Amino acid sequence: MVSTLEASVELNASALKFLEIFSTKVYELATISPDIVQSLEIVSGAWGSIGLTILVDYTIDGIAQVAKMELASLNLLDLSLTFKVIEGDLLKVYNSFDVILKVTPNVLSGSVVNWTFEYEKPSSDTPDPNSLMEAAVQVSKDVDAYVSNLI
Repeated sequence: MVSTLEASVELNASALKFLEIFSTKVYELATISPDIVQSLEIVSGAWGSIGLTILVDYTIDGIAQVAKMELASLNLLDLSLTFKVIEGDLLKVYNSFDVILKVTPNVLSGSVVNWTFEYEKPSSDTPDPNSLMEAAVQVSKDVDAYVSNLI
């Protein structure tokens, strides 16, 4: 049974600048949001390319975790991307886990980022990844502040 969890964050940054961090400059997340993302390294592929595989060390609720993720889709027209978790702590809890990010420009200024987690629970007792979503929201705010301060 595939479940979804969604959250939206209002941004001051433009949609394109925000998406750029997550598509071609994702390695900057360890500098932008070091309380959550401790390190991020490329395993294979190239930044901003489908098939890029990254290894991420991160902390959720004070617990160090790791995820190996593959960039499964990147749509610059739709301003969206999908990372598929292929190894790591999330797959010890869930049968599958995808992270979908879509950024929508606001009419006057700024944008809105929509996070969607699609995951398969092994049983109905498995908890939803609420703490991870809270971390994604915080990283979004950190990236927004970082990108908004760039000229």
